[in-house]
Amino acid sequence: MSISPIAPIVADITPVGAANSPTAAARPSFGQVLERAFGALNEQINEADRLAVALAAGEDVDLHQVMIALETASIGLQAALQIRNRALEAYREVMSMPI
Repeated sequence: MSISPIAPIVADITPVGAANSPTAAARPSFGQVLERAFGALNEQINEADRLAVALAAGEDVDLHQVMIALETASIGLQAALQIRNRALEAYREVMSMPI
């Protein structure tokens, strides 16, 4: 089992001035980009959990692969929590602005 590289999601974000262009309809929305990113994170967490359970059950699983999968899932979860925290902080800041 090899370690797959993290795919950038920046290419999926529509530039500000391109919202009315003909190719803008083909690009995914911000919600779709987030849904895809969280889906990939969920798959990483499920794979790490599956490997950890297999190791605990005594199956022939490489300990290094289990540890790498667990750390990858942990880092991904920490990044998702930081993104959530920043989004909430930005929302609160916008809501506290005077009209």
